[in-house]
Order: sequence, then C-alpha cells, then structure tokens
Amino acid sequence: MYRMRYRVFVGIWMAALSTMASAEPTIDWMTKVYDDGQHNAFTDLISWKGQYYLCFRHGASHLSMDGEIRVMRSTDLKNWEACGTVDTLGDDRDPHFTANDQALYLFFGTWDLVHDTGNGTPGRGRLRSHFASSTDGVTWSKVQGVYEPLWWLWRVRGHQGAFYSIAYYLTWPATPSGEAKLLKSDDALHWTALSTISKDFVPDEADFRFLPDGSMETILRTCAGSGNALWAKSDPTLTTWQQEDAGALVHSPVMVSWKNRCFVAGRGKDEKGSVTRLWELVGHQVKPLITLPSSGDTAYPGLLIDPATADNERPAFFISWYSQHERAADKPDQASVYIARITL
Repeated sequence: MYRMRYRVFVGIWMAALSTMASAEPTIDWMTKVYDDGQHNAFTDLISWKGQYYLCFRHGASHLSMDGEIRVMRSTDLKNWEACGTVDTLGDDRDPHFTANDQALYLFFGTWDLVHDTGNGTPGRGRLRSHFASSTDGVTWSKVQGVYEPLWWLWRVRGHQGAFYSIAYYLTWPATPSGEAKLLKSDDALHWTALSTISKDFVPDEADFRFLPDGSMETILRTCAGSGNALWAKSDPTLTTWQQEDAGALVHSPVMVSWKNRCFVAGRGKDEKGSVTRLWELVGHQVKPLITLPSSGDTAYPGLLIDPATADNERPAFFISWYSQHERAADKPDQASVYIARITL
C-alpha cells in the first residue's frame, strides 16, 4: 500500500513539474493607459501607500525639446487619474520612481536649451539629472538638480535606508566613450561616487539589485561593440566589479527579484525591429520569455511582481511600457503607454 501511495504521489509530482515546465508565459490582460496622439514614452511603475503610480514623458516626438513628466495613479492598474506634472524649461525625460515611508521620489534627466543664432530654433545643450518628491502623491516639491552635469542617474533604488544609482555619461566625438559608476546618497540630493563599474563598450542605461551577501549585480545597455548588454557583479564592498556579455541586446533594463530568480524587462530586437520583451537572468545571461505587443519606438518599461503571487509556484508581473504598434498612419510620432499583467 505504501509503495502504491508513493508511486501515486511521485506521478502527481512529476505531472505538476511537467506542467510547470511546459507552461508558456501569458498576457492575462492588457490596457492602453494613455494616448493623445503625441509621443508618450519612457515609463516607470511603483506601488506606494496602497496605490500604483505611473510616470512617463509627454512630448511632440522622441527628441522634441518640450518633454514634461506626467504622473498618474490607480488602485487597480486599469483605471487611472492624473496626479501631477513636473516640468522644467528643458526636455525632461526618462522618469523613474523610488520611495520610502516618507516620500515618493521622481528622478529624471533634463536636456537644457541652447539658443541658435539667427532664426534657428533652440537645440539640445547639457544633460542634468533632477528629482522632485511628494508626500501625498499629488503635491510635488520644487525640482532640484542632483550630482554633476553630464551624469545621468538613470534609475535610483533604496537599500537599507540609503539611495543608490548607477550613473553614466556619454561623449560622442569621432570615437564614442563613456563610463558607468555607482553612486550613493543618504538624502536623495547629495551623492557620492563609490566605484567605477565599467568603461567598456560605452555603458549606458542600467538597473541593479542587491544580493544577500551585500554584493550587487546589474544589467547595463551598451552603445559600442556587439550591442549586447553587459552583466556586472560587485564584491560585497561594492568597489570591485567583474563583467560579462549578457548574451542579448537589452536597452532600458528594469530588474525584479522573485524568490531566488531574477527577471529583466526592456527593449530587445527581433527580425522586424525593436520590441518590448521580458527575460530571465540565468547566471550572467538573459533568456527571453515573452515579447509584448510592440513595435517602432518602444520599451522603457516599469516592472513589478504581483504581490498576490509572492508565495505561488509561478510569478506574475505588472509591466508598463510604450509602443507605436497602434499609431495612426498620419501621426508618425504617436506613441502610447500600456500596462499588462503577465503570468509565467
């Protein structure tokens, strides 16, 4: 009898494993959050004080100098209300959230204006990172510059009461060059450099996570070489780094951890062009899982684990992104913001 029960148990267990292994990622639902015919892009998503917050850049085109940051919030990720606009005189873009118990922080980059001679229109000058904060999600503080001009604090995350960011700069003479380094702040305003992560392949947009031993791993976009992203990992002191080719092109990466696994979303490429994609990070390589409805100018996602699946056998994600796959034929710059739930 014991052997029969054991065989039945093993059979059920093996069938369950087979089902989990063969289960394909699915889009449970998808909604278009914002589309006014303009270029709506560069999103992020966060859960804070019982509500979900979404931010994105609104402008006439990808590189127009009229970019402003819009913030919306929702209790169910499907019905959204506007709750703020942050705007300087320059092109505000690539907003990202971080938060603690006291405030919601919005970090973004701003290209200032350079006025042309004669009758020319203003052009793009120097980049500077900025942030604003809110204690209620509606009223936003004055905008303040952070760190040094030309350095982009592309994504900021909190860890053990401090703020961290992987900042980068790019120069584009005949031969492009750049650097990515790790910064730390105690107040989100004043920043100190801890270490240089890489100067190889012109490192760019990056996200990161802390590991249990205090070390950090990151995925960085590159602008030279093969075009594949870099994976880099520090020692626990956050001063020494190793790096490897991540195995695929990943732009605008965002990382989340679930149990002992790590997932990355961003812009990838297929035979038709740019797409928004979700990967799993296995070792130092990213393995593709699912491609979302997307084309043209796309990606820059926000990514959250659905808290309802924290103890499940399969994770589910909430993801925001932008895309031009539904743009009108007479509106070449039109881009829309979307949110979906994905189950692996």
